[in-house]
Amino acid sequence: MPRDRHLGVAVMRLEGASQMTKTVIIAVSDPHILYLLQRYAEESGFRTISTSEDKDVLTLLAGEVDPALIILDVESSGAGGQKMGHGLRVEAAARQIPVVVYSCLGDPPEEWSEGVADCLPNSVMYDDFVAALKRAGVWLEPAFS
Repeated sequence: MPRDRHLGVAVMRLEGASQMTKTVIIAVSDPHILYLLQRYAEESGFRTISTSEDKDVLTLLAGEVDPALIILDVESSGAGGQKMGHGLRVEAAARQIPVVVYSCLGDPPEEWSEGVADCLPNSVMYDDFVAALKRAGVWLEPAFS
């Protein structure tokens, strides 16, 4: 599966990518969870852009990327990154882009609840992922049965 790299960001390009019209930005620090969420998004018909840095998401949003959804890792932001995370959620809200947070500790801290469409649990399964997409209003009905 070819990848383009820029800004430390991996863009997944799949064969038949013209069918995938919506993009999900995934900013998660754990490479195993990142891979899992990429697979879930791609299985759901989305193109993925992944990074482990919140600041890269802001850079992408300032560019030409117009995602249908942003998935953020609460833990990767840490105390210093909470301001960045807040700025990102404000920017996403201004552009009406839903933000879903992944938290390995369960529910995100209260300061993260503003501007968040949903939360993915620690042991996220595909059904959890699909339910979060539906609640965020970005679920794509599969083209196949």
